Formats: sequence, C-alpha cells, structure tokens
Amino acid sequence: MKQLSLAFLLLISNQIFAQTAAESFAKGVQLADEENYTDALTELNAAIKEDKDNIKYLLKRGDVKYLSGKSILAIQDYNKVIQLDAKNSEAYASRSAIYIELKDYKSAIEDCQKAIAINPKNEMAYIRMGDAYISQEPKDWIEAMKTYNYAINLNPNNPKALHNRGRAKRELKDYYGAIDDFNKAILMDAEFGSAYMNRGIAKSLVGDTPGACIDWYLAGEMGEAEAADYIATRCKQ
Repeated sequence: MKQLSLAFLLLISNQIFAQTAAESFAKGVQLADEENYTDALTELNAAIKEDKDNIKYLLKRGDVKYLSGKSILAIQDYNKVIQLDAKNSEAYASRSAIYIELKDYKSAIEDCQKAIAINPKNEMAYIRMGDAYISQEPKDWIEAMKTYNYAINLNPNNPKALHNRGRAKRELKDYYGAIDDFNKAILMDAEFGSAYMNRGIAKSLVGDTPGACIDWYLAGEMGEAEAADYIATRCKQ
C-alpha cells in the first residue's frame, strides 16, 4: 500500500512539473513575441530545466538566443535537437542561419540540403540556402534565384522570399521583375524598409529617379541607414 501511495505521489509530482514546464514555455513564447528576449530566455530555461529533452522547448530557446544575438549559444540547442532527432528539418534550417553569420557558407548550404531532404516543404530552408549563395564570394545569384523560387512556390506570400528574389533579379539585370517582387513584398509588409530601399535602387536603374527617391525617403524613415547616402547623391534636395 505504501509503495502504491509513493507511486501515486510521484505520478502527481511529475504531472505538476510537466504543467510548470508547459506554463514556463508558454510565458517564454509570449515574451519572445513581445521581443523581451531576456525574460523569455529565463522562462525557457525554467521549462528546459524540468524537461531537458523537449525538442519544442529546445528549438524555441535556440530561436530566442539567435534573435537576441547569442548565436553561438543557439547552435548548442540546435545541435542538441539533432542529437535527439536526426530527422528534425527545422533544426537544420535554423542552424544554417548561424553558419551564414559565421561565414561558413558550405555548412549552411549542407544544413539546408539536409532540411529539404527531410521535408521538401521547408520554405525557410530554401530561403536560407539562397541567403548563403548570395553571402558567399563569389555570389551565386542564379542558384539563389532557384532556391527563392522554390520557397515562393511553397508560399507566394512570404515577403522575405519575395524581397530576396527581387535582389537576385536586380543583380541579374531583370529590373522590372525585381520591382514587381519588391512591390509584392511591400504589399505583404508595408513597413519592410529594405524592400523600399532595394525597390528604389531598381527604379533608379530603369530611369525612374523620382520614384526611387520617394522609396529611399520612405526607407530612411524606416531606419535604413544607407538611404541617406542615396538621397544625398541622387535626389534633388
């Protein structure tokens, strides 16, 4: 009878811990959505302390570490997820972003390829593979364009994919195609400063200086630092 009672208490205790971990995780997600990454990490650490091999918790903590500028710490969480589940497409795609930051483009592309092999519908993996292609030297705009096309085929309303494909089109001298992609990205996200900045550059390349200057003014208002130089050198004050 005592053994049964002890087992029951342990069961109840485990349920309480699980609920506490779940509550900490939920708070961490909410704080991360509010961009309060310091407190979000505190809550996520508490959740993982109680449930150290929870893949969902580890992935989220890795994402928050990455967003808060702690990329080297984030990669540890993604590595742990891959150790627990070698078929976790999201972990490979997330880790690839850190490899891009570290300028290890080969590893970034390999991680994206693994993510896609596991889940061919992982649009973020395609986007980050394209980002690796345009970050390396020499840049491979054609391969980048292919991967952004895949991402957009999966989700035509992804502003980041549209924006990045627009950059690729511009570098490949498809200026009107680039403007069209930037237009679509801005429709999806009206405060996408980089889209205005790059649309302005594309407009200037087809001779639409007034339109370009309007875009650069808007980009500057949205915090794009390079907009000031373009306005100073190419726009009538």
